Amino acid sequence: MNNAAVLELFATISEIDAACSSERALDIFQGVLDRYGLHSFLITGLPVPHDSEWHRAILHDGWPREWFTRYESEGHFLHDPCAARSRLTAEPFFWHQLRSGGLTSRGRLVMDEAAEFGMTDGICVPIHVPLAGPAVVTAASDRIEVPPGAMPLIETLCVHLFRKVGGLESNSDDVESPPLTPRERELLQWSAQGKSTDDISCILGVTPNTVESHQRNIRDKLDAINVAHAIVKALRRNEIQI
Repeated sequence: MNNAAVLELFATISEIDAACSSERALDIFQGVLDRYGLHSFLITGLPVPHDSEWHRAILHDGWPREWFTRYESEGHFLHDPCAARSRLTAEPFFWHQLRSGGLTSRGRLVMDEAAEFGMTDGICVPIHVPLAGPAVVTAASDRIEVPPGAMPLIETLCVHLFRKVGGLESNSDDVESPPLTPRERELLQWSAQGKSTDDISCILGVTPNTVESHQRNIRDKLDAINVAHAIVKALRRNEIQI
């Protein structure tokens, strides 16, 4: 992740924060997704599979209308492999990765029918909110172009958008959280310069395990989901500069 990517992420998150409505925030997010060929997205909580009122957990429905109607009429939510995996993991994943892990016949049917409606592949960013249960931001299209290095940026934006739309993002973001130590700021500064864990280990003369331990502490202090998110939050607090 280079400086340009960090600054772009910082600017986009700031723009989402400044949005006067959820609709405006969603439009900004869609503009980012368009760059990767992702044209349809859904933001929803994930009730238990047998919940007949699962659609009440939807915060934004950006699926093709025909697909949503089909999905609901066929009871696909009960067998949706994307929803099932998102309940169990906090790691983002591509839809095509599900096929290599083995699917039930009904799960395969869900994915095959989605493809028939122009949703051949997509991504899921699971979101686990304490006391609120699992949720997911998922986006898809007939052809996506998401390079591996873009996933941390997309993940950060998905989580931030979910909090914005769900009313979970505080206007006093990070005010009461403890400041980073000088060592943590130094380490995060190197991360913002695009340095890997091994690079930082060599630069600072510490073990990779020590670097990873600092990174965990930084994420905990900033309530960040990954390094990219931590960098943006530290920038917003003026704890680091790039």
